[in-house]
Amino acid sequence: MGNNNVGISVVCPTYNSEEYIEKTIESLLAQNENPDEIIFSDDGSKDKTISIIEKYQNYFEKKGMSVKIITNSHLGPGAARNEGIKESSFSWIAFIDSDDIWYDNKIFEVKKNIQQNPKKNCFLHWEKLVKISGKKIDLRHGELIFQSNKSIQTQLYKSNFFSTSSLVCSKSLIINSGYFDTSLPNAQDYDLWLKMSPNIKLKIIEIFLGEYVEQNNSISSRPYIFRIRSQLRLAFRHRKKATKSLFFYKILRLFITKQWFHSKFPNK
Repeated sequence: MGNNNVGISVVCPTYNSEEYIEKTIESLLAQNENPDEIIFSDDGSKDKTISIIEKYQNYFEKKGMSVKIITNSHLGPGAARNEGIKESSFSWIAFIDSDDIWYDNKIFEVKKNIQQNPKKNCFLHWEKLVKISGKKIDLRHGELIFQSNKSIQTQLYKSNFFSTSSLVCSKSLIINSGYFDTSLPNAQDYDLWLKMSPNIKLKIIEIFLGEYVEQNNSISSRPYIFRIRSQLRLAFRHRKKATKSLFFYKILRLFITKQWFHSKFPNK
């Protein structure tokens, strides 16, 4: 079955990714249906990331995949993603981080779902979380959270059940929402999902199509006290998407968590 009338540009931001980028590249090359374009948008790497990508360029071309390599100043993953989106040639954008893995049927399943659901502009699939220990945990994004008959704005505000490497959406949805906000030190992806939410028409693909790999230097591994600032900023920025009670509930939840407690009392 071919899905060639659906054009997908894959945007992969990289930054000093030499230790793991090859596994990500190999998962792209292993797709049983090609993405139409792959854009590696580098965020000012100082290691061998670019040379590793260039080493694989012929392999992509032999499989009929168009590859672009963009080099940028070091401004963060949101800026790198923005440049990749701007350079993209197709109407659908798929994100993959440089340490994540897609299963070989990812593009096939996404294209099939796009064709079968022409009124949807955003697709989210399940994935596996690979812990630093090697343990794998099922991430069934949206399960028990998303209700198609209710406002997705409110549901996303209450809980971010999106994951960047498992999301494929219309490029126009991103552009019309103003891209990633590079002024945020983290949570740039969550901010974009909230900005897009008034116009999102979501379809969840209930299949595991990739792996999100945890790293020691990831944003989520940093002290919670540094991450909470962006979360507070987003809670206030997007508060009109929620009721007053949900807004106060969200603020309360940011502070009444194990992460917040341990950030204040690390020896407890």
